[in-house]
Amino acid sequence: MRFGIVTPALNARTWFRACAASVRAAAQAAPSLAVTHYVRESDRSAPSVQEWAEAAGCVYRQGPDAGLYDAIGAGLRQAAADGAEILGWLNADEQYLPGALAAAERAFESNPRIGLVFGDYLILGADGSLLSARREIPARLLYLRNSVNYLFSCTVFFRRSVWEASAQFDPSYRLVADKQFYLGLLSSGVRAQLLPEYMAAFTSTGRNASLDPAAPAEWARLRAECGAAPSAGVRSAIRALRILEKTVHGCYFPDRIRTTLFAPDGTPKSVHALVGSRWRWS
Repeated sequence: MRFGIVTPALNARTWFRACAASVRAAAQAAPSLAVTHYVRESDRSAPSVQEWAEAAGCVYRQGPDAGLYDAIGAGLRQAAADGAEILGWLNADEQYLPGALAAAERAFESNPRIGLVFGDYLILGADGSLLSARREIPARLLYLRNSVNYLFSCTVFFRRSVWEASAQFDPSYRLVADKQFYLGLLSSGVRAQLLPEYMAAFTSTGRNASLDPAAPAEWARLRAECGAAPSAGVRSAIRALRILEKTVHGCYFPDRIRTTLFAPDGTPKSVHALVGSRWRWS
């Protein structure tokens, strides 16, 4: 099975080596896979990650783009054209956990009807500290339309056929095109499967897209377009229902984490800790 992983890069030298090292480690843990890591770096980056990307064996390209999702979309189209069967993207400040690609491969091979998989994730601080372990529940349109996007892109993989049949990313969305993409897939009948294991680590850098001042306006527009409840009270009730389902599934209990993470210079470090689930954007 061939995987194509895309990493968009804009002034990403702080995090990129850890990201690239994690892709290599996840590929090495799944020797039956052919994994190509595509890096699409903005021409606005200074300095570039080119030397690190090429040293890591990535397919590197630098050029102009219209934003994050324009770069990701271009990379996904290239990966699909190159014959990748399974696609995903990993932002430069994120990293896969060692078993992520192997878990995705098992899921896709065992159930041909599944078009997309996603999983649980860790949250790291800007200093690399482990802040939170987040477990999730199955993808439900009701929750996605009316609440947060809990399909964290660093844990998501989908078939090439799903990407090619979709509307892909709406260029009018600069910050929430990922949620709009997932809503389109699920609304069209694509089957998503939750993998109950930690797949990736997301870094809270303080500059994440969700903190952009323009994000609330995009969320409001997407709610109106996707059929979310117009009443804030109803949406709050649906969010409470999601929290209740997570509680029933034990998602809020601390969890024992044993994994490998990568330092900013790309060196691996073993992690063994009891980690809680509490965390808020800041």
